[in-house]
Amino acid sequence: MSIRITIACPVDLIAEANQFALCVGNTPADAKTFGSATWEDGQGERFALASLLAGSHFPQVAAEPLRAPDHSQHADVVAASIAQAALQIWSPLSPGSFPSLSADLLVAVIGLDAALAIPLLGLSPVPTED
Repeated sequence: MSIRITIACPVDLIAEANQFALCVGNTPADAKTFGSATWEDGQGERFALASLLAGSHFPQVAAEPLRAPDHSQHADVVAASIAQAALQIWSPLSPGSFPSLSADLLVAVIGLDAALAIPLLGLSPVPTED
């Protein structure tokens, strides 16, 4: 069974978050999960956004000790651990309040479609100049 996960990653944690995705993911392509920071919050802080399907066991896997995966023996586990420590997971079934976005937290919303998760995160696309 799969669940939808939408993750907001602050601009300064993109490299670390990509290494975390590589360590908990299934292919070398997971190292490119987070691209450019093209989303912003109400204060103008920039975020990269990823929305993907993952196994229902993602919260457990995300909390386990990290190691370089078989598909990428050169993964940066130290960088991945930084992202892991910054990860906050929330679902509609979670007790407590929704975690606030900040420049030092990865916030993962599980169990909601991205169209619902993005407004909940308080993100909007960065305006582009014409």
